[in-house]
Amino acid sequence: MSRRIRLTPPRRHLAALITVGLASGFVAIMLIAANLMTTSLSAGVEQRYAGADVVVSDEDQDAGSAPAAPDVPHARAVWPQSDGYTQLDAGSGRTAFLQQQSDPPHEVEPLELASGHDARSAHEVVLDQAAAEQLGVGVGQKVEIPAEARTDGKPGDLELTVSGISASGTATALGGTPVVHVNSHNQDVLAAPGATSTWLAALEPGADPDQVVSALQEDSLTALTAQQAIDDGVSQVMQGFGALAMVFVVFVVIALVTSAVVVANTFAVTLAQRTRALALLRTLGATRRQVARTVLRESVLVGLLGAVIGTLGAHLLAQALLAAAAGVGLLDGLLVVPVTPLSLLVPVVVGVALTVLAGFGPVRAAVRVAPLQALRPAPPALDRRLGARGILSLTAVALGLLALVGAVAVSFTGSVGLGVAIGLLGGVVSFAGLLAGLVVLTRPLTRFVGALVARIGGLPARIAGANTSRNPRRSAATVAALLIGTTLMTMMAVGARTTESTLTTELDSRKPIDSVVTAEKLPDDALSAVSEVPGVAHASETEHGDVEVGADEPMTLYAATPAQIREDSHRPDLADSLEDGTVVLGEERAETFGVHDGQVLQIDGADGASHELRVKVDSNLQMSIVSPSTLTALVGKDAQPALFVAFAEKGSAAREGQDAMGIVSGVQDVLAEHGAPDAQVDAAGVEREMYGQILTVLLGITLALLAVAVLVALVGVANTLSLGVIERTGENALLRALGTTRGQMRAMLAWEGLLLALVGAAVGIVLGSVYGVLGIATILGGQFPLQVTIPWGQIALVLGLALAAGLLASVLPGRRAARTAPAQALASADE
Repeated sequence: MSRRIRLTPPRRHLAALITVGLASGFVAIMLIAANLMTTSLSAGVEQRYAGADVVVSDEDQDAGSAPAAPDVPHARAVWPQSDGYTQLDAGSGRTAFLQQQSDPPHEVEPLELASGHDARSAHEVVLDQAAAEQLGVGVGQKVEIPAEARTDGKPGDLELTVSGISASGTATALGGTPVVHVNSHNQDVLAAPGATSTWLAALEPGADPDQVVSALQEDSLTALTAQQAIDDGVSQVMQGFGALAMVFVVFVVIALVTSAVVVANTFAVTLAQRTRALALLRTLGATRRQVARTVLRESVLVGLLGAVIGTLGAHLLAQALLAAAAGVGLLDGLLVVPVTPLSLLVPVVVGVALTVLAGFGPVRAAVRVAPLQALRPAPPALDRRLGARGILSLTAVALGLLALVGAVAVSFTGSVGLGVAIGLLGGVVSFAGLLAGLVVLTRPLTRFVGALVARIGGLPARIAGANTSRNPRRSAATVAALLIGTTLMTMMAVGARTTESTLTTELDSRKPIDSVVTAEKLPDDALSAVSEVPGVAHASETEHGDVEVGADEPMTLYAATPAQIREDSHRPDLADSLEDGTVVLGEERAETFGVHDGQVLQIDGADGASHELRVKVDSNLQMSIVSPSTLTALVGKDAQPALFVAFAEKGSAAREGQDAMGIVSGVQDVLAEHGAPDAQVDAAGVEREMYGQILTVLLGITLALLAVAVLVALVGVANTLSLGVIERTGENALLRALGTTRGQMRAMLAWEGLLLALVGAAVGIVLGSVYGVLGIATILGGQFPLQVTIPWGQIALVLGLALAAGLLASVLPGRRAARTAPAQALASADE
C-alpha cells in the first residue's frame, strides 16, 4: 500500500494562505459592495411602484391640470404616482427635503407602520424613520411645509401632524433620500395637481398584466407592467455606474496580480526549503510527474483553504462594518450582508485558480531539478547582458508610454472615450513590460541604492546590498510586490488630488461666489439675518441689473467692489480686473452674447446717454461683474438688490453640523421669515462641496487599497528574505564563525528588507505619478485646464509604509538567521 507524499509541512504554507485569503476576501468585498449598491438602487426604484401591477402614462394631459384617472380594465384601484420632493420644517433649524412615496390604497396594500396610524386627512402625514430622525419629531408632533414650498398655491405655512412613522426601506438605509408617504387624503397638499402624468393600478386577482397593458396601448396610452417599469428604471439608474464598475474591476485585477506574484514567490520559498527532500524523492525513483502532482495538490489545498477563509472573513467583516455604521448613525438601520452564490463561489474559484496558476512556475522549477544537482545546489548565475527579455521589456515600456501620451492628445481633440481606451491599453502594456523586465532593472538599482545605504548602515548594509544584487531574480519578485502596491496608491493619490485641484479651480473660475441671493426687493435686515445663519462666514450687499447688448437676451450685471471680491469670493485675483467701464465675464458667456475680449460695447445708460463698456474675458466665469459706479451709470434706479454669501471653511468650528445644502436652506428660511419668500438663492457652494465629497470617498478607497497592498507586500518581502536565508545558509554560518554577532545578522536582513522596499517604492512612486497625471489629463484635460498637484504628504505616507513593511518583514527571517549555530549551518542539515 503506497502512502501519499507530503512535500511541505503545513506551517510553511501560512504566508500563501494569508495572501490567497486577502485576494479572495478583496474579490468578495467588491462583490458585496456591488450587491449592496445594486440592492439600494433597485429598492429605490421598486418602492416607487409598491402595490402596482400596471403603470399608465398620459403624456398628452395639460400641465397643471388634475385629470381623472385612466380607465384601466380589471383594476381594483388606480392612484396617481407622486415622484417629487417635499420640504418639511420642524423648527429649531431642522429642515428636510423628502422623497414622495405614493402609497397604494389601504385595501390594496396596508402601509406597515412602526408606530401611529396612516394619514386620514389632508393635514396628517406619515414619515419613515430616517425622515423622523432627521426632523427630530415623533407621532403627534407638528411639522410645516414652508409657504414658498407649498404646491397647492395657497399662502402661508401649512402645518401638518405626524400621524405615523414607517420603517425605513433598504434604499433609505443605504443612504437614499428619506421618505414622506403620500396617499389619497394628503395628495393635494403634498403633490401639485397635475404634477405627474403617471398612474399606478392594482389589478383584480387572476388578471393578466400583459393583456391589460396591450389593451391600454390600443387606447393610445403608454402602459407597462410594474415589473417592466422596475426593470427599465433599474437599468437606467445602473447605466450611470458603468465607470465605477470599471474602477472596481481594475482594483480587483491589480489585487489579484499582486497576490499572484506573492503566491508564486511563496511556493518558491517552500520548495527551496525542501530542496533536499525533492532530491531524495528523485533519487528514490519518484518521477517528474509524481513530483509535479504533489506540488499541484498542495497548491489546490492551500488555494481552497485560503479562499474559503478569505471569503467567509470578508462577509463577516462587511457585516461588522454595516453594524458599526448603523451604530454610529451613518446608516439608517442595520442591514444584513446580501449573501449570494456569486459572492460565495466566485472568490473561492478565483482564489483556487490564482494559487494553481501561480504555482506553475515553482512546479516547473521543481520537476527540472536533477537529484545530484539538487544535493549540491550551485549559486545562481548572473547574466549581466540586457538580453532579449530586457529589449522586449524596454520596447513595451516605451510603446506604452507613447500610447499614454497619444491618449492625452486624442482626448484634447474631444474624443475622450477613445482617449481613455488608448490610455488603458498603454498603461497595461507599459506596466506589463516593466514587470517582465524588472529582473534586468533590479540589479543596477539595488547596487546603486545599496551603495547609498552602505554609508549609513556600515558592514551589515554593505552585505545586504551585495546579497540583493547577487540574485536579481529573487529580488525582482519582492520589488514587484511592492511596485504594484505603491504604483497603484501613488496613481490614485496623484489622480485624485489633481482632479480635486482641477475641478476646484474650474468651479472657482466659473462660480467664485458660494451663494448669490437675488430678489426684486430685500428687507432692510436681510444682510444681518443672513450673516447670522450657521455656516455663513461673511455676507455683503450689492446690486444687479440687466442691460441690452444686442443679443437674444439681456446681460445680467452684478456690481462688486475689489474688497467684496477679495473677501467673499474664491477668486481674489478678480479684484485686479475690476475697473470702471469694464465688464468681466467668461468665455461661454462671451460666446452667448456674441462679444469678445477687448471689444468696446456702446450701452444706452439710465441717463439716456451712451456709455462705453469694455469686455474682459476671464477663464469661464459664469457671471458678468462690473464696478458699482458702472452699474449705476448703466442701470440707475432699475438695479435690484443682491447679497454675496461666503460659506465658512469646511471642518471649521463655524461649520460644525452644517453642510452646504443646510446653509442654503438656512438662508432661504431666514429670508422667508423676514419677508422675502421669493428670493432666489444660488447654490454654487453646494456643487463645489459635492465634488469634494466624491473625491473624499475616492481617497477613502485609496486608503483601503493601501492597507491591502501593504499586507500583501509584507508577505512578499518576508518570503523573499526567507528564501535568501535558506539559500545563504552556508554563507551565514561562515559569517557567524568569523565573529558576526546575532544583532549584526538581524541588522543585515533588516537592511536588505529596507533596501528592496526602497527600490520598489521609489520606482512605484515615479511610475504612479506619471500614470496619475497622464490618466487625469486624458479624462479631464480636454475639458478643463489641468492643475497638476502632487500630494507630497500622501506620497510620504506610501514611502513610509513601504519601508515599514520591508523592516517588519525582515524580523522573522532575521531571527532565523541569527539563531542558526555555525556548525549546524555548515552541515546544511535539512529540517
